[in-house]
Parts: sequence; structure tokens; C-alpha cells
Amino acid sequence: ATYDQRSRVASLEGVYNHSPRWEVAAKLMAREGEVRYGRMEGEWADSNALYGAVQLRHEVAHKWHAMAEYRALSVKDGGVRQGIMLGVDRDLNDHFRVGLGYNFTDFSDDLTDYDYDHRGLFINVTGRF
Repeated sequence: ATYDQRSRVASLEGVYNHSPRWEVAAKLMAREGEVRYGRMEGEWADSNALYGAVQLRHEVAHKWHAMAEYRALSVKDGGVRQGIMLGVDRDLNDHFRVGLGYNFTDFSDDLTDYDYDHRGLFINVTGRF
């Protein structure tokens, strides 16, 4: 889809390591702005949205982790979408993790992306210092 947008996005994310084997993460984001479908034409529509996610990660075997995430997206005048993502990943060393998962929702956590075509496989690459 072709669209123009004027928006601002704010986000807050945190991770808590309950123990060496359990990790809990949460993300909250808000978008304030407008969008219009079609380039340089049409009326601007309110595109305010809220996104929230809670993720649980567990080390199931040495360096292997299972991940489950509940996520929800509420768009003004667009309703609420919600669902889960599941994945597995592996620590390659103390600073690098790669994984594979499946997004059962049709939306992204990129609030500047207005398309609902994100269901499917994903690759996750994480670096930490």
C-alpha cells in the first residue's frame, strides 16, 4: 500500500532476569500522528496507536532458549489486534544470540509500518554488552 504519514513514536522497553534461566521483557509504545492512503492526495486520518508486549524467555537446554510473547496493538478508529509470537534461539557466545520464530499476528512492532502483512517466520539476532 502507498501512503503518506506524519507521526511521532515513543517507546519504553525493559528486561528483567529473574534467574539465569528465566527472563521477562516488556515493551510499551505510542504513536501520535496522521496518515493518508495514496501519495500527495486525499484526506489525512488520525493514526494514533498504542502497542504493548510481554515476553517470557526460558533456557530449556544449555545455551538454547524458548520464547513466547503476547502482543497487542490498539489503533484509534482501527480496533484492537492481538496475538502471540513463539521462537527458539541459541547463545553463540556471551554477547551474541540468534533465533528463529513465528509471528502469529499480522502486525509489526514498527509503529511506522501501517501494513498488516507481518504474519510468518522471522529471524532474531541479538547482541548484548
